[in-house]
Amino acid sequence: LYVMAGVIVGGRFGYFLLYEPGDFFSNPLVLFAVWEGGMASHGGFAGVFLAVLLYARRNRLSPFAIGDLVVTVAPPGLFLGRIANFINGQLWGKVSEVSWAVVFPKSAPAGTPVELIPPRHPSQLYEAVLEGLVLFIYMQVRFWWTRGRHAAEGTRAAFIRPGQLVAEFLIAYSLLRCAGELYREPDATLLLGLSRGTFYSLLLLVFGVGMLVFLRRRPLTSGKS
Repeated sequence: LYVMAGVIVGGRFGYFLLYEPGDFFSNPLVLFAVWEGGMASHGGFAGVFLAVLLYARRNRLSPFAIGDLVVTVAPPGLFLGRIANFINGQLWGKVSEVSWAVVFPKSAPAGTPVELIPPRHPSQLYEAVLEGLVLFIYMQVRFWWTRGRHAAEGTRAAFIRPGQLVAEFLIAYSLLRCAGELYREPDATLLLGLSRGTFYSLLLLVFGVGMLVFLRRRPLTSGKS
């Protein structure tokens, strides 16, 4: 429930603060116009981050350990979100002549004949595979490899750093998202010549690397703790 609330509230706030700040500050009530759509994955990450901190504090648990569990099951949500983008014909890719290019009616002004709409990369599907499938496989392998190593060592508990999977998730997601953005049509003004998805992902990459460095400097803890 905490994570669900974090995704919805964070994703909604993130959309307006990161992509449409003018609309939000001119009319904050637009936040509740959910029928008009508008969610941002980076905002959802921030919401989940705060939700995990709150849950861990209220239950006196390690937010790093909770975070490691959450990130192992986050990719399927990202996968389904991208599939929904494709079904809704939104967040389309750049114009392309590849044989699998798709015509998205919403990519052209209303009333434009379909035969005059240029086909585009189905970038939503690219991102579904990268951010959903590939990332899910990676996180599952990392999670179960750690648990398998711990079980194999028996009483010699495997020493792990809680939070490392979170850092790896942020780094991997950022790189995969940047790769997908190469084929995606920017849906907002550029920042420093980069699409907003790429720009925010690079910030997330820096945060993930910084977190990994921070964790590396912490004392090792037993996997049983």
